Amino acid sequence: MDTQKVFKNTYDFRPFIELHPEKSEKALENKILESFEMFLRELGEDFSILGRQVPLKIDGETHYIDIVLYHRGIPCMVPVDLKIGKLDSRDIGQMNKYVGYYRRNKQYTHEKETIGLIICREAGREEITYALDGLEEKIFVAKYKVKLPSNERIKRALKKL
Repeated sequence: MDTQKVFKNTYDFRPFIELHPEKSEKALENKILESFEMFLRELGEDFSILGRQVPLKIDGETHYIDIVLYHRGIPCMVPVDLKIGKLDSRDIGQMNKYVGYYRRNKQYTHEKETIGLIICREAGREEITYALDGLEEKIFVAKYKVKLPSNERIKRALKKL
């Protein structure tokens, strides 16, 4: 299966996620998993969720992967990192570490190599190009869209401050 056709450049979470821009990555994760069926539908066929906040121990330090998916068609594990802001090259380095860990410690011999997915609100095309240089088949970066609260709701929230 061609992995380039499995992963999209943009995921549209607007039908099921309303999120204030200043909310945390944890809030985004919670919103996604409250509507996990719609989330999986938006990702595409053959994805399933294996876990959330999945711990990895590296050099005695525990790291947490936001969501771990599995794709039956490829077949492979897909660690997912959610970013509420703009993609930073450090995010790609972090994902590469997760992918490397999974390839060495979690991947079965019958599975294809683990693929990382970073879903962020904003990503510069050049940043992605240079940061992923040589990693294009290991890590995919996609933007997401969410609907913002109505103007009336924002005004009410501001009055409470």
